Amino acid sequence: MKHCKKLLAILLCMTLVIASVTTISNASLTSSITSTKASRVAFGNKINDIIQSVVMGVCKAYPAPRSWKNISDYDGTYVYDSEDGRAAYLTTASDGMSWKVGYASGSIIPDDFEAGKYYIGRQLNVTESGKAQGILDDQRVRVICLDDNSGNGAVIIAVVDGLGITSNTIRKIRESCADLTKSGKIAAINVSATHCHSALDTQGVSTALLSVLANNVLTNLMGKERAATDNDYFIETLIKVTTEKIKEAYNGMKEGKLYYDVADTASMAVDKRHYIDSENLADAGVLRFEPNDKSKGTYLIDYTCHPTNINAGAGLVSSDYVFYTDQAFQRAGYNFIMAQGAVGQVSRKNLVIENADSYLAASSELITKIKQNVGEELYESSKCENAAVYGEAVAELILKARNDSRSEEELKPILNAKYTYTQFTTDNYTLNLACRCRLVDNEVYRTGNGFNDICLPSEIGYLEFGGRVAFGLFPCELYPEVFGGMGMVTNDINNYSWDGSSWNIKSAQKMVKQGVDVYAVCFANDYIGYVVPDNFYSGWGHWAVDGSDVANFEYDPNASIFDYAFRGTADQILSAGKHCASQIMGGFEKLVNIPT
Repeated sequence: MKHCKKLLAILLCMTLVIASVTTISNASLTSSITSTKASRVAFGNKINDIIQSVVMGVCKAYPAPRSWKNISDYDGTYVYDSEDGRAAYLTTASDGMSWKVGYASGSIIPDDFEAGKYYIGRQLNVTESGKAQGILDDQRVRVICLDDNSGNGAVIIAVVDGLGITSNTIRKIRESCADLTKSGKIAAINVSATHCHSALDTQGVSTALLSVLANNVLTNLMGKERAATDNDYFIETLIKVTTEKIKEAYNGMKEGKLYYDVADTASMAVDKRHYIDSENLADAGVLRFEPNDKSKGTYLIDYTCHPTNINAGAGLVSSDYVFYTDQAFQRAGYNFIMAQGAVGQVSRKNLVIENADSYLAASSELITKIKQNVGEELYESSKCENAAVYGEAVAELILKARNDSRSEEELKPILNAKYTYTQFTTDNYTLNLACRCRLVDNEVYRTGNGFNDICLPSEIGYLEFGGRVAFGLFPCELYPEVFGGMGMVTNDINNYSWDGSSWNIKSAQKMVKQGVDVYAVCFANDYIGYVVPDNFYSGWGHWAVDGSDVANFEYDPNASIFDYAFRGTADQILSAGKHCASQIMGGFEKLVNIPT
C-alpha cells in the first residue's frame, strides 16, 4: 500500500508537470506579454519558479536510487585528479626526447544492430518510437596516442561519434586499460564525443520514457540496481572497441614530427543565437603528425560546429559530417580524429556552399552505395548530401590552410597532462529528476539529507603540446563565450544578461601562460550537460518567454537582433544550474596555475 501511494503521488506530479508546461507554452504566445526586457524577464522568472516547484514535488515523491552513497564514501577510482596525468610539468625537451604517435579507429555499431532495438541518440521518446531503422554511413571511435619519449607515459585522446559519454563509461574504459596505466606506459586516457545527433545513443538517455519511468520507480522503491536495458550491449561494445583501439594506437606508435597550425573557420559556422559574429568564433586548431618512416600521417583537429546536417528523425545511424571529413582525409593519405570545441549553439551556416557539386563528386562512389543500402526515400529524408558536402568542405578548409599558410610550426617534443577533480552541485531540479529516474548514467552522490543535496563528481583536464598549444578538457557542452570570454559577444550586448549582472570571468586564453594557444575540448571524460554563463542562465525562463527552442529555428540575416535575444533554449533546462560556468572556469584557472 505504501508503494502504491508513492506511485499515485508520482503520477499526479507528472500530470501537473505536463499540464503546467502545456499551459505555460500557450501563455507564452499570448499578446498579454509585452516585448520589454524587464517584463519578459519577470514573466520568465515567474514561470521558472512555478515549473521548478512542480518538478521539486515530483523529485520528493520519486524515490532516489538506494545506490546513491554519501560523498564521504567516494573513492575516485579512475576519475582523474591532481595526482593523475603526467607527474612532472615539462618546459624543455631533453636529449633523446622525440614525438611518438599512434592511431587506430574502429566501428562501434553492435553486431546485433539488425535486431532493431537501439535508439538514435538525439531522440527522447515517450514510447518505443525513434529506434534506428538502418545505417547510413558508420559510427566510430578514433584514437590517437601521443608521447614525447620522456619516460613519463603516453597520453590517449579517444573521440567517439555520439552525443556524449558519462563518467561511468569512461571509468570502465580506463579500468579496461589498467595494464597499461598502472605500469606507467600510459599516463592518461581521455575520451570525448563528437556530439553527433544522428548516432546511436551513447548515454542511455534515448529510450521509451514512460516505461523507464515506471520501471525505475519500482526498482528504486525495492532498492534494486537499474534493470538491464537493450542499450547495455551497445555500451559494452563501445567500451570493448575503444579499449582495443587504445591498445592498438599505443602499440603502433612511430617516431616523427608534430606540427601546429590554425584554420580560419568563419566561413563555415554561425552562432544561431546571433550574439557572436562568425568572425569571432573559435578557429580550428590543427595538429599534424608526420612519421619519420614516411608512412601514413595523422591529423588531430579541434573543430567547433554541431554535427547536425543529418536528419536524425529519419532513423538512420550516421556520424554526420565527421564521417565524410574522415573519408576526405583518408583520400589525402592521412588518418583523422576530430575533437569538438565549445559548441554551444554553433552550427553550420545556412548557406549554399560553393563547389557543392564537386564535393558530392568526391563522395559519389560512397553516396551511390549508401543509396543502394537504404533506398532512395530514406536517403532523401536523411539529408545525407548536406553532411557529405559540409564534411568535404571542412576537410578542404583544413588541408588548404596548410598549403596556403606560412604559419605552420614544428612543435618541440614536450607533452604535459594534468587534471583536477571537481564536484558539480545542482540548483536545477530537472537534472535531479533525471538522475532519480536514471535517465542519465552520471555518478551521483549525496552531500546531505535533503532531496537536492546531491553532487556529480567529475574532472577537468589540460593537455599541452610543445609548450605552444593546449587543449582544455571539459565534461560538458560549453557555450563559446564561457571559454572565450565576453569579448566574443558583439551583438545586442545590452540584452544578453538575463539577471542584469555581468560575466566577468576572463577567457581561457588569458588564463594559460603567455605564448600558448588554448582550445576547448568539450564532452571530455564525462557529460554533465550544458554550461552557459551564470548571468545568461534562466532555468526555464528563456523557454517560457518565447515558447520555442533556439535549436529549432533557422538563422535569418534579415531578422532584427531583438528577434533572437530571448529565444528559448532547452540548453538551460538540461544544465546543472546557474553557477556551473563560473565553477568550471574557476577550476580550469586553478588547474593551469598549479605550481609544478
